[in-house]
Amino acid sequence: MLHEGHYTHQYFDIKPGHVRRPEAAIRWSEGLPSEWREQVIAPLYFDHYKEYLVKAARILGRDEDDQACYCAFCYVLEEEPDPTHPDRCRELAYAETVRAWRLRDGRWLIHRIIIHHGEQARARGFFSLSPFMPR
Repeated sequence: MLHEGHYTHQYFDIKPGHVRRPEAAIRWSEGLPSEWREQVIAPLYFDHYKEYLVKAARILGRDEDDQACYCAFCYVLEEEPDPTHPDRCRELAYAETVRAWRLRDGRWLIHRIIIHHGEQARARGFFSLSPFMPR
């Protein structure tokens, strides 16, 4: 049984599969630093994907040309319980949450949070710039 208390993105427990959502359904600018707000391209709608085999999901925001301008994804890897203690739950091995916004100059502003071995209190987010959307 999966342990459900691990860090997940706020929209990743909505529905499984591919779902198209309007702009008002996703708080895409949450976490975006105010000094970058005027430089990002605002999405008009979102495609939401959820993986069935692992705890993972992805949201792509698209602009008026149907090009990706917002990306968010999260995945959680869990370790199997020790066979000598079958009553224990799976433990968090690794979790990653990413949000990215396409800037008007074509670069991507990326915010990434990584958690190792259940150490949520030690997780820190960081920003970076990239010429490519994160995958």
